[in-house]
Amino acid sequence: MTVPVTFTKGTPEHYEEYKHIFDNCSLMDHYAKNPDVDVLKEWLYPHLLTGNVIIANNSQGEPIGVMTYHFNAMFGAWPYLGLLGVAENYRGEGVGSSLIDVFTGICREAGYKKCFICVSAFNPRAKKLYQSKGFKQIGKIDNFAKQGLTECVLMKEL
Repeated sequence: MTVPVTFTKGTPEHYEEYKHIFDNCSLMDHYAKNPDVDVLKEWLYPHLLTGNVIIANNSQGEPIGVMTYHFNAMFGAWPYLGLLGVAENYRGEGVGSSLIDVFTGICREAGYKKCFICVSAFNPRAKKLYQSKGFKQIGKIDNFAKQGLTECVLMKEL
């Protein structure tokens, strides 16, 4: 099933509205265990300031998905999808898939021939989604973002 969504650019003044998207998220469970550090704000807020955040909104206009992307971030030459989250009630409903399509469309429009994603090894559901969208694993990096965790590097030819 696919939930109808509209896409908007994320803005810093709506950061508090976006935070709920990551409730009960395995990514935050693994990376945001220190209550003194707002990891989500470190990961999301700078990209809201640069305009590289896409928000998926439901038919009522509520934010239900978020994606950050960076140009020339992977190996200094290729676009990278940095963060993807979908609100718990909408997971498995096509929102993440739609955001990935937006990302690859942005990359194509900008003239890129490849794009990249890293996915944590503890998140096989996300990895399966990326692979279903044409991303192929090209490597693994141990202890990359956090000691004891492995990131899988995935690439898609556009």
